[in-house]
Amino acid sequence: MNLKKHIVLAMPSHSNFCSPMIENLKFHGYSVTFIDASPEHLKKMRLSFIDKCIHFIRKALFKNSDYKELKKTWLKEDYISKMIDQIPLLTDHDHILVIRPDLFSQDRLQQLRQKSEHNYVGYQWNGLDRFPDTVARIGLFDRFFVFDHSDLNNPKFDTLNLIGITNFSFDMHQPTSTHHKGQRAYFVGLHFDERVETLTQCADILSKLGIQLDFNIRILKNIETSRKKYDDAQIKIIKKNIDFSKNIEHIYQASILVDILNPIHQGLSFRTFEALYYQKKLITSNANIKNYDFYHPDNIFIWETNNLPQLKDFLARPYTQIDQNIVEKYCFHNWLKNILDIAPYQKIVLPD
Repeated sequence: MNLKKHIVLAMPSHSNFCSPMIENLKFHGYSVTFIDASPEHLKKMRLSFIDKCIHFIRKALFKNSDYKELKKTWLKEDYISKMIDQIPLLTDHDHILVIRPDLFSQDRLQQLRQKSEHNYVGYQWNGLDRFPDTVARIGLFDRFFVFDHSDLNNPKFDTLNLIGITNFSFDMHQPTSTHHKGQRAYFVGLHFDERVETLTQCADILSKLGIQLDFNIRILKNIETSRKKYDDAQIKIIKKNIDFSKNIEHIYQASILVDILNPIHQGLSFRTFEALYYQKKLITSNANIKNYDFYHPDNIFIWETNNLPQLKDFLARPYTQIDQNIVEKYCFHNWLKNILDIAPYQKIVLPD
């Protein structure tokens, strides 16, 4: 008998990966129950008259103004708890995948744990030091994956039985053939003070080489102050995330993808695997990429201050095709089989 594959996906919806995750799971034959770690309606919550009175009294008498946030937390807990209650006990063929478990309370993760005896899997696609609340939750899972090799080598995490795995490229849409003439470079990411210099230098050099820029920066805090740090008119400041379908459009229109390392972790970004899947040249400041089986100097330029004169030659060289088995190794379908331990699959490991 052919059993329908089912997965419970618990992750935040505020990133632009939630919808394509669900779409790709369905594309590969899964029915999906989604549990949102960041319910959108709670962000717009207005206090009732009684709650406003409580908030006013606490603030006036006790100098305590956190009631609204406490109320939101309670409502979030109640909302997620009710969602979990609706999930029937899972069979051995079903799975639970939690991404960014630091956004769920330990109580809710414990509640979710009761739904599956064997197939409870966690994944942290940011470094553990960035979100340290994750660490106390790792023991709840049957398997727990991280994408940053430095977490695997960190002595303080030795007892956690972490498993290394990369990010991936979504494979629901097949790439079309493109020519790589170095005409347009695409970057999208959050603002970090630590990478402004590299990013603006990259934009300046590419412009001087005649490359059109499609550089997009989202600033979350101190917007006006941070905006002034990008003096290049071709760097756009965006007010919200570029959604998945629009991101794919930007990738199709580009011949070069740009990846400036997030200073808070060392793992390979999603941009890396988009470049591999869509056969785009990649400019990256993450030198760790040299240790992967898909690295080729014709396709990937590692941005360092002493090699920038070589960039023009790199852009002039044609793209070298990578073995299709290697490309498929880092696609969503194979990544998912690694995470869920569903054989057969090509094993993905992080380099030392």
